[in-house]
Amino acid sequence: MMSGCVHPLRFASPKPRLYEVVARAGGWSISLNGACTRPFRGRRAAERIAKTLQRQADALTDKPKRHVIIMRERSRGGAAV
Repeated sequence: MMSGCVHPLRFASPKPRLYEVVARAGGWSISLNGACTRPFRGRRAAERIAKTLQRQADALTDKPKRHVIIMRERSRGGAAV
């Protein structure tokens, strides 16, 4: 490999971020790749923040905008129901 040349497969494009609103024991949380925020009391507040985060993530990756937030509930143990 020549100095200064970048191999085309060396840098992978970033994975798309998909923020979810999930029901938890203390309220509604925003989840990304299994990591959750502290619970919000209201579902609307969590949805509003998730939409804002999704809009910002889409702007960073220059991908088509996604307007879908997946809603799912979690049991107290953390496993998906």
